[in-house]
Amino acid sequence: MQRVVMEFPLSSNSTQTVWEYISSPAGLASWFADEVSQKQRFFTFRWGKNEVRTAELTNSRQVTYVRFHWIDEEPGSYFEMRLSKNDMTGLVMLQVTECAPEIDEDDIQSLWQTSIDALRRTGA
Repeated sequence: MQRVVMEFPLSSNSTQTVWEYISSPAGLASWFADEVSQKQRFFTFRWGKNEVRTAELTNSRQVTYVRFHWIDEEPGSYFEMRLSKNDMTGLVMLQVTECAPEIDEDDIQSLWQTSIDALRRTGA
């Protein structure tokens, strides 16, 4: 498995606010996908008219992190979003980890940068 870890500063100083954006269907639909629905531990993400993927929420800790596994990927692969607060600035930091058998690091970083830019536009 390859692992890529990225860290993004956000403009919010509220971990609770950012938590809603990374852990709830409505929050995720505001920046990560066009539409998100949840049934128990399974989240279905839709982009445009044709792209649909389902991920299982495999682990989480309230206002700290969420970890998802795309059900169409190998066991052991995941993506995780973890919150922390910068002691000097008071701003929330979002650490994103992707773990998969084959990762194009440049593509993953570009994809996440685009998503994080959308998250920042929400005020997070």
